Amino acid sequence: MIETIFNIIALAQGTGSSNPFSGPYLLYTLLYIVFIGSFVLMFFPGFQQKSQVWFLSRDVEQKLTMIENYLKDSKSVSEKLLKDKGFPDPKSFIDRVIDRFVIDPVGVEPTDIINRMKLLIRSNEDTVRDMITRIQPNIDPVSRSEIEVSTEVMSALNLIYKVIRHYLLMAKKLNSIMIMYQLQMVAPIYVKMAEAYDKAQKVFLQGIPVGDGLGPLVASRFLMKTDNKWTASKDTVAGALEFEQRRLVVVKAEGPMATVGTPGEAVQNVIEKEGGKVTRIITVDAALKLEGEDTGSIAEGMGVAMGDPGPEKIAIERVAVKYNIPIDAVIVKMNMEEAITEMRKEVYQAADKVVEYVKNLILERTKPGDTVVLVGVGNTAGIAQ
Repeated sequence: MIETIFNIIALAQGTGSSNPFSGPYLLYTLLYIVFIGSFVLMFFPGFQQKSQVWFLSRDVEQKLTMIENYLKDSKSVSEKLLKDKGFPDPKSFIDRVIDRFVIDPVGVEPTDIINRMKLLIRSNEDTVRDMITRIQPNIDPVSRSEIEVSTEVMSALNLIYKVIRHYLLMAKKLNSIMIMYQLQMVAPIYVKMAEAYDKAQKVFLQGIPVGDGLGPLVASRFLMKTDNKWTASKDTVAGALEFEQRRLVVVKAEGPMATVGTPGEAVQNVIEKEGGKVTRIITVDAALKLEGEDTGSIAEGMGVAMGDPGPEKIAIERVAVKYNIPIDAVIVKMNMEEAITEMRKEVYQAADKVVEYVKNLILERTKPGDTVVLVGVGNTAGIAQ
């Protein structure tokens, strides 16, 4: 079969020369050598694995390039933002914050680990905030929050890029097909994640509410009906109003800045202020949906609905245990991209449904004269109170 193919090629060349070094015969010889050489190499130890690693690495490298492009775009957006806000040397600031990290507290001795974690997280946030205000002392809170979010997105993209690159180079160095297979499987997921972060950065800088703002949006629907508001904790506000002969205290992050506030500490302060006389705590938050579930679908359960590393969530749990207060959770489902980019129509419409849902919960599970704490958990970008 192969000889027939070579003969056809030779005839197509239109020559009848018998010279072994003439066009068709030379082509025949070269192709024959390549074919035999490839066939023989297949039996050499490691050749097959090396060739597979090479082909797989090409695919992973394409994905890594896409992530790198998102990182470069994020850096350019951050640099432009800093220039617009009057930073004299944006690149220097970016270089300082892009690789910032927080080391987890010692877990071998878990005593007081939450307070240690809280200290580290708060200290890191305060340090970045101080860096911004030291360079630009008169910056307004909204602009400051935009820079904070922009640096967080940039740092996340930088970490994704570096981790994928690390395992790619490691797989090549060790000629490990197993590492390369795993990398090829997860790389598309991280590309999708990087794309979502890239979109999120632009949305936050426009001050547009995001999907994760579902909780604060629900809370704001109640807070708009009262003038009795106060600062409950750092970047977090609370307000009290009367609802169906019940006292309702609503907690949310202070908007319209892009922040999640400190809702755990705020709830703790509110309940202590009420003398522990709280009948129920209701938490409302966005939650990641499983594939196949509808965006904007509502679910109800027990516990603190909050995507927190620990300090804020446990603060609510501890004060609830102290005063024996049941905790209800109401969530609205969405995927990661929907959570960190502009709020979808389905999520916005779900907010009205959740308001009615919460009202029904209060009427069903409390009685006149009771005090209820409602917590709208999430990023309150573009959502005031």
